[in-house]
Amino acid sequence: MERRDFIKMLGIAGINTAAYAACSAYMQEALASSTVVNEMLSASLHCKEGSLADIEHVVILMQENRSFDHYFGTLRGVRGFGDPRPLKLQNGEPVWHQAQSDSSAQKIRPYELPQGDTLDAEGGAGGVFLQDPAHDYESGLAAWNGGLMDKWIPQKGIVSMAHYTERDIPLYFKLAKAFTICDSYFCSHNGATDTNRIYFWTGTSKGRYDNSHFPFANEHTELKRPDWKSYPEVLEDMLKKFQSREPKVRQELEKCVSWKFYQDGVGSDVFTGNYDNNPLEAFENFREKNTSFYKKSRTAHSVLRTDANVPSELEKDVVSGNLPAVSWIVAPKAFSEHAVYPPHFGEYYVNEILRALVANKEVWKKTALFITYDENGSFFDHVPPPVPPLSVLEAAVKYGFLTSVLSEGIEITATTLNNEGKEEGRDFNSENAYRGNPKGKDETDDEKKKRELIRPLGMGMRVPLLVISPWSAGGRVCSEVFDHTSFISFLDTWIEKRLGAKGEYFKGLGASNISAWRRAIAGDLTSTLDFDRGAAGAIDAFIDRTVPVKIFTEDEKKKAEATNKFSPDIKVVNADPNAKNPVAVKQDRTQCNLLPVDYDFQISFKIKPASATMPTPFLECHCINSGQLGVSFAIYAYDAPIPPMLISLEGKRPGGYPASLKNEFFPMNEQSDYYYAAHGPNGYLVEVRGNAQSATEAAFHFSYDITRDKDGKTLSFHFPNWPTANGTLKLVNAYTHEVLPVKNGTKRVDVATKDGWYDVSFVDAVNTDSKYLRRYAGHIENGKMSRTDPAIGMVYDEATRVYVPVAL
Repeated sequence: MERRDFIKMLGIAGINTAAYAACSAYMQEALASSTVVNEMLSASLHCKEGSLADIEHVVILMQENRSFDHYFGTLRGVRGFGDPRPLKLQNGEPVWHQAQSDSSAQKIRPYELPQGDTLDAEGGAGGVFLQDPAHDYESGLAAWNGGLMDKWIPQKGIVSMAHYTERDIPLYFKLAKAFTICDSYFCSHNGATDTNRIYFWTGTSKGRYDNSHFPFANEHTELKRPDWKSYPEVLEDMLKKFQSREPKVRQELEKCVSWKFYQDGVGSDVFTGNYDNNPLEAFENFREKNTSFYKKSRTAHSVLRTDANVPSELEKDVVSGNLPAVSWIVAPKAFSEHAVYPPHFGEYYVNEILRALVANKEVWKKTALFITYDENGSFFDHVPPPVPPLSVLEAAVKYGFLTSVLSEGIEITATTLNNEGKEEGRDFNSENAYRGNPKGKDETDDEKKKRELIRPLGMGMRVPLLVISPWSAGGRVCSEVFDHTSFISFLDTWIEKRLGAKGEYFKGLGASNISAWRRAIAGDLTSTLDFDRGAAGAIDAFIDRTVPVKIFTEDEKKKAEATNKFSPDIKVVNADPNAKNPVAVKQDRTQCNLLPVDYDFQISFKIKPASATMPTPFLECHCINSGQLGVSFAIYAYDAPIPPMLISLEGKRPGGYPASLKNEFFPMNEQSDYYYAAHGPNGYLVEVRGNAQSATEAAFHFSYDITRDKDGKTLSFHFPNWPTANGTLKLVNAYTHEVLPVKNGTKRVDVATKDGWYDVSFVDAVNTDSKYLRRYAGHIENGKMSRTDPAIGMVYDEATRVYVPVAL
């Protein structure tokens, strides 16, 4: 098929099976012959050293409803299905083993969608019209279950555990291996599209958590239309400010803040509309039709060609050098990757964007393209998201948390509404879901109780983020925590730097719209870019001219029309080729480069003896953060059916002083047994287990000071106050399998890391029946490029305390 025929067919593809099949075949051919990734890499070879100011164009595409594990759980280097330190469920099994409503039924684990003739004549599942699971806030909150992460199947169904492989989405894997992928990017809200996209464009939802809270067109809701400022308005205000400047100066300044929405249409057509994925249409400020903001937002600026001989508007702008500073792209429904539409349609759409950007190599060299997803769409992800400790709110009704704590540098306030449904107070710092009753509707006691629960808006589950730029080439992973508000922080930082170089003051949106908690916990995306390409080594090795990118075929269309959605069942789960093997075998064990991030934190636990005021011993947790970045932890009690404690800690304070806090944990049974696990960013884990009244354990030193050398090769444990009683510990290095005795009076032990990664356990060396455990695992950050976790794809043997290959 010629391109012009494809364009004609596309107009009727939504209603004509033959036309749809022909379009599918064309997209397969176009992607199979595409060399655009190689062209981008080749052009990137010329970018050696630079700075953030060298980026002149930021292009952002936000797609729909895919979780990180769902797409990239098998990709090398990321924290996917081979995560060696996954969360444990209350029954001691790893988080992959999700129970059905009938607890006696088979557990559902992540399973690969069927290959071969079952669904796809070409051997991949990327063209399948997969069932769309429920992805509302209520079921999202229930699946998360206060942080226990154990209600996915009852709330989301078997389909939620399905995942793709490189065979299914080859273009995305190719981009991830050639450029940079983020494996700690979370959606902002544990719910549906609109709230997440509002966070993306404005930095806040002010307590609104449902699509119905953002009425489009003339729809009505109990809440007034949102009226706070969005990022396009910030840029538009700057453009107006520059109108009075001398023409040449004005032109240069406008280049720093120009913006455009690229969308193939604003109607409801699934192949040309914008799928209502520009929720700014719901804002009060959007309703004034004479404003430039309204006109820019409601004008079609094409990404796909509508005539074979006429470039799309995106292509024209790139080729002519008129690509704006900030470009937001909103895809039509069929290309958005929202289930039931297949990922391959999204791959084709992305390929067209890449083709446009590389059409002008000089523009491409100054561009950063970000591709992310608004929500996980209720597809499973195994990493517990950062969630604010809402029980610190005054007069708050605790949402089942043990006790949650917040360091003094972060403020969280409650969203309140008046009788007209208008938000009041310092609600930009709010992190609770609005549950007001502004019109005084009749409600039962149960309804009132449910409404008054303090419920977190997010963060939600991980979603993919691909960073495609000459300054992100090289096949890297970035593991800093981000969410949708990170884009606002990035634009603030980037534009401030560009305008500052021209002597202009710029105040962005982050300080006024993003909550203090998100500003502390979510980074600004600058760590995804590397401006010292010369030191990073050659990237031409990533150019691969042998692996074609495929999309589904005409035959496949006959099996999977949009009205015939594939709904996996237990037979599909059991048909997974690794159904009887540990989940870890699914992931490629190859290491790759890991970008540096500024994390430097520690958690330690200490036994506090009984006293006159406290009749029983208790466990005290101490958190300290010496890094620039704030951190969020979840501390799980593995021997009690309670949700985790949530802890948030800001980065180091002015003057370089570490931020710190401490909290008391009480043993969980009458015998004073305890078993806690603290999970933090980038695979960080601390486990403590034992008995607070054990005389044997009292002989051990319970609090270790940990230091790191600058090259990241050695971790040192210091024992400044070893008790006078006799006691011998055994140290086990999970990465190197080294075992060392640590006797009474030892002052220091040095432990070798592996590529900066450590996992060290201290156990009782003498009493084999002792449950005593202190385990410390994570990565040493020293500001330098490192390698991804070498234990990915292995399993942790709790008997020997070392990482071992998966036994098949």
